[in-house]
Amino acid sequence: MLPVRPVSPGCSAQCEQKPFAVPRVAITSTFKAPVHIDVGGVIYTSSLETLTAYPDSKLSKMFSGVIPIVLDTLKQHYFIDRDGCMFRHILNFMRNQRLLIPFDFPYLELLIAEAEYFELHDMVYALVLLRQQREEMNYENQWNSQVPAYVEEAVIWD
Repeated sequence: MLPVRPVSPGCSAQCEQKPFAVPRVAITSTFKAPVHIDVGGVIYTSSLETLTAYPDSKLSKMFSGVIPIVLDTLKQHYFIDRDGCMFRHILNFMRNQRLLIPFDFPYLELLIAEAEYFELHDMVYALVLLRQQREEMNYENQWNSQVPAYVEEAVIWD
């Protein structure tokens, strides 16, 4: 017999007594097993698959044994002495193979420095393009703000 989801107030008769599925445990491999990383005091969990997604990156070299990495044997966490908050964006880039930050991300220079440290060349390229786009937009906004109001209202005859 399958477990039954409890009925919440206001739930229609249609959703009452619906069984829910029991999760199936995935077959574990070393490549997909969780890896716990302490980056600047912030704990992350990822997989070797993600951490080695970019073979030329420093993270890939650390987690494939090319570069030594510190293991806190008491906690079983690997330790990396970098900015813990920025590492979130490093991992997201490696997971998604694209940059997922807002256009007005306030710590762009810091993130570029972290991406350079981890030798994520594709990420550095994407961040530099974003910086250039922001600079161009600021230049246009500055130029437009310096144009006298009467110029915008002027009619140009051919």
